[in-house]
Amino acid sequence: MRANGLFGRRASRRRFLAGAGAAGLGWGGLLLAGCGDDEGPGRSPTAPPGDASPGATPTSPPEADIPKDGILRLRQTAPWSSINPWKGLDSGLTWGFYVFDHLFYTPLDTLKPELFLATSLEQPEPTRIIFKLGEGYFHDKPPVNGRRVTARDVKASYETSIKQPGVSTTTFMTQVFAGIDVPDDETVIVKLNAPDAWAFTSTALGGVITGSIIPEEICAQPDFMDRDIIGSGRFVFEGHESGTNFRLRRFEKWRVPGEPWLAGMRWFLIQEQAQALAAFSAQDIDTVGLANVLERDQLVQRHGKDIEIDSDLSRSVWVILTRADGRWADPRARKAVNLAIDRDQIIEVMTFGEGVKSGVMPPAFASVSLSEQELSQTLWKFDPAQAKQLLAQAGFDTTQPIEIKVAALGDNFSKFAQAVAAQLEKNLGVKTNIVTEDFGTWLQKSLYGSEYKDLIVFPTLAYDEPTPYLLPYQKDIGGRPNWARFFDDELDQMIARARTIMDDEQRFEALKEVQRKAIEKVAPLFPVYVPRSFAAYWYWVKGRITGRGSYGLFNGRVYIDKRR
Repeated sequence: MRANGLFGRRASRRRFLAGAGAAGLGWGGLLLAGCGDDEGPGRSPTAPPGDASPGATPTSPPEADIPKDGILRLRQTAPWSSINPWKGLDSGLTWGFYVFDHLFYTPLDTLKPELFLATSLEQPEPTRIIFKLGEGYFHDKPPVNGRRVTARDVKASYETSIKQPGVSTTTFMTQVFAGIDVPDDETVIVKLNAPDAWAFTSTALGGVITGSIIPEEICAQPDFMDRDIIGSGRFVFEGHESGTNFRLRRFEKWRVPGEPWLAGMRWFLIQEQAQALAAFSAQDIDTVGLANVLERDQLVQRHGKDIEIDSDLSRSVWVILTRADGRWADPRARKAVNLAIDRDQIIEVMTFGEGVKSGVMPPAFASVSLSEQELSQTLWKFDPAQAKQLLAQAGFDTTQPIEIKVAALGDNFSKFAQAVAAQLEKNLGVKTNIVTEDFGTWLQKSLYGSEYKDLIVFPTLAYDEPTPYLLPYQKDIGGRPNWARFFDDELDQMIARARTIMDDEQRFEALKEVQRKAIEKVAPLFPVYVPRSFAAYWYWVKGRITGRGSYGLFNGRVYIDKRR
């Protein structure tokens, strides 16, 4: 599953990584891939802020007046298990935004591909897409030594990445994508097995990880990236300290003349939120993600107009995923968990009221989300008495504790797990056991490998399009069996059918029907809420793009200017 997304009626989201965690991703859910757009494994604990308010375009002074010697200093919330982008969601997303180039990316505000290395895009037929490449060069390191990027590199990157065990691909890449032809060095012809309405989104050809252009020499020996990262993006990878404290420098031969406007980027491992806030106040880092409105108010009181606060309602959904086999095979047991969750109380505990309940699709996707009235009568219903009754009818053994797995990605992860555990104990009369794991183990084994006993909790990634939120309902998730072992042919067919509907309104209605059917079948994913996210920046961080989703992380015109 990819930490990217595209689409969304709401054009605003907090900075994709302003401090979160999947390496900074927020991941969340990875869904997960928690990205912290807000939070979640989908977010990379190392990524800088990406965007915040609807449709804001930075107004910059003449380029000649812009200082280009600034280093953007960012927080890293957790060490990485690998710097290899094909072995970790955190590394894959972070290097995808800063070290690797792409053919294109599709911003959520327009839903139209914006060309990067590609100079043209044609689709002469529904299952054939032709890209022409512009001029780009790899970073000057062996074994690539600064050579020009060719169509063979693009082919190798797409076709090799989806075969890597550490890359969780989407159904599009495993079933719809049919391969790439390269008649010459500047032409990429993508072949599809079937038409797909979402072909240019970040869960398809526009994926940040699968779409990263990597030299074909390195694609032939992926383990090379355990030691060094070579791309053709706007920053060159300089080094790290055992999966922490990464250093990037400007790529002087970047395909966009004069960019990037930063001389480099630095990450500093700061695992505790209190330490991160102190580091920000001491001006040791330039931005920090804020856990709640209280932290926001304290920083504003302390620093006044010297800082800027970005705020937005997240697209990262905090969810509870039960299993669908074993003692959870009876849908009554799964429904009991959902009925025992007081979403309003969790929102108060987690955000001091700065959040809203979410359906399967977060509120940002108004065109495909179910109405609040419909959700209040179904998914959001809170009824402890009925929950206990259903659990008893399912013959659930309440003498055995319910295990809740969570990633060690910051205070909010453990806090959410504790809140869920407390409500299950109170409202179901069961015992719980919280198991905390490092992010790499949690992601690859517990979630992707389905090695969790009862429940697993996380925030999804803040996607730029709605279809990734349906991943937990599919029999096959990026080449792996359903994480919860939930296999439903009817839902699978409904999801697949929706992808082939080219009319927007008809496709949106089909997605609503998928959600209704999932609720009816008590599919094991239970969305709880989306938070309002906050990020603080010192006044000197200029040129940020807002309102365009993850597209803002490709921005080469961020700069540091401490002049008043």
